[in-house]
Amino acid sequence: MADGQEAVRLHVFSGSAAAAEVESALADAGIQGRRLAAHGSVPLAEVLFAASASVTALAHLITVLRRHFKRGVMVDALGADGVVVKADGSLPRGLVIVRHAGGEIEVRDAEGIGQALLGAIGTQGPAPGAPAPPPPGGPGV
Repeated sequence: MADGQEAVRLHVFSGSAAAAEVESALADAGIQGRRLAAHGSVPLAEVLFAASASVTALAHLITVLRRHFKRGVMVDALGADGVVVKADGSLPRGLVIVRHAGGEIEVRDAEGIGQALLGAIGTQGPAPGAPAPPPPGGPGV
């Protein structure tokens, strides 16, 4: 990544009514992603955006989505497949919950989103029992 941070895989789930806002937020954050059909992936989600971004760009994206969504934002950093971002009707508008291996962090301001993400992504790791990734520079490199 241009800012020296490792890329984080992310998935943003959206209803079709908010798809334009999500695409706009991705562009505003400088994140290029793919739009895929999400039918059956998450209840009420119709559109899935898959991308890779730095933590800084991800924090910017969530800050923008926080303003666009009519409800709160859930950021799930528990999965081995990356970070999942979606609107959550059980949360009040403007509230961001970041879930990670150490618990949940409530964020109500834009400044706290980046810190919460850094803490959450730093606690990500392979799932229990998953093989360790090969060391960089191994054979054939």
